Amino acid sequence: MATGDLIAMMQQRFGFSRTREAAAIGRRLGIENRHLCRDFTTRDEAPRSGDSNSALAARAVRAALAEAGLQPHDLAYLIGHTTSPDQPLPANVAMVADRLGYLGPHVELRQACTGFANALMIAFGLVATGSGPVAIVGSETGSLFFDPASLDAEADQIVNMVQMGDGAGAVIVGAFEACRPSIDAAWFGALGHGRASGISRQHRMQRFDHDFAAIRGEGHRLFDAGRDAAAAQGFPIEAAHHVIPHQVSGRIGMLAAAHFALPQERVFVQADRIGNTGSAAIWIAFDTLRAQAAPGEDIVVLGAEASKHMYGGFAYGHGRE
Repeated sequence: MATGDLIAMMQQRFGFSRTREAAAIGRRLGIENRHLCRDFTTRDEAPRSGDSNSALAARAVRAALAEAGLQPHDLAYLIGHTTSPDQPLPANVAMVADRLGYLGPHVELRQACTGFANALMIAFGLVATGSGPVAIVGSETGSLFFDPASLDAEADQIVNMVQMGDGAGAVIVGAFEACRPSIDAAWFGALGHGRASGISRQHRMQRFDHDFAAIRGEGHRLFDAGRDAAAAQGFPIEAAHHVIPHQVSGRIGMLAAAHFALPQERVFVQADRIGNTGSAAIWIAFDTLRAQAAPGEDIVVLGAEASKHMYGGFAYGHGRE
C-alpha cells in the first residue's frame, strides 16, 4: 500500500487529522510502499487469513526449501526470529513448524533487525557438527502493533504507521561447497550497556515505543561498529561489490554511502518499496540482491537494531566462475 493511500485510509476510517505531518515523515523516511497483513477495518484486529506472522514465515521457509531442492523433513533445525509473534506462548516458530509439517527441533530469538546475525552464528555451529541443513526465518507483522485511533495523540505511532511493513524472509544454511555461493562469516555485537533503548515494547502493550534521541545518537556508532567487525573478519566493506545496510528507511542507502565514502550504487536498499520489515528486512533485501548478483561478486551485510543498540552482519560470496 502506498504511503498516501495509507494516510488517507487513517483519515477516512479513524478521523486522523495529522495527515500533513504523516506525509512529511513518510517523505523524510523515503518510504513509499509496504505490504500490510491487516485491512484496518477496525482499530484492533487480527491479520488477514494467510497473512499472520507464522503464515508469512512458513511461506518464506517453503520458498527457500524449494530453491534448495529440499523438503521440511530434510532440515536438522529451524530457527525463527521476530518481535511481533502470533502469541507469546507457544513460540511463533512452533506454529511455523506446524504449518510446514516439520517435526524436528526448533528455537526462536526475540530479536528484530539483528536476529539474523545471531541465528547465523547458531546455524554455523550446528552445521559444523555435521547436523544437516538449518533453516532461518525472520518475520514481522508490525502493522498489528499500533492503534490507528491513537495517531493524533501519539506522534511516535505515526512513525510506526509510515515506516513499518509486514513480511518474512528465510535462508537455508548448509555445509560449505567449493565454487558455490556461501555465507563466509557472521558477527554480532552490542553497544547498549548503560544506554536507553531506542525502540521497545512494554509488557501487555500492543505497540512499539520510540526514543528518537537515543536512535539518532547511536546510529553512527552502530554503522562504524559494523564496518569494523566486517574488516576484522577479513571482509572490508571497501572491497565488497555490494553493501546491504540496516533497512530502516528508504534514505539509509544515501546516508550509509556518505558515511562510508562509498559510491551510492554499491549500497542496496529497498525499504522505500517495502518499508522497514524488521526481522525480515535483511533476508528480503539479501534475496533480492542475490538474484541480481553476478558470479564472483561479494556482498557484505551490516545490520543494526535500536532496541539495545546492537549490530550484526555477514559476508557472502556469490560463487566463482
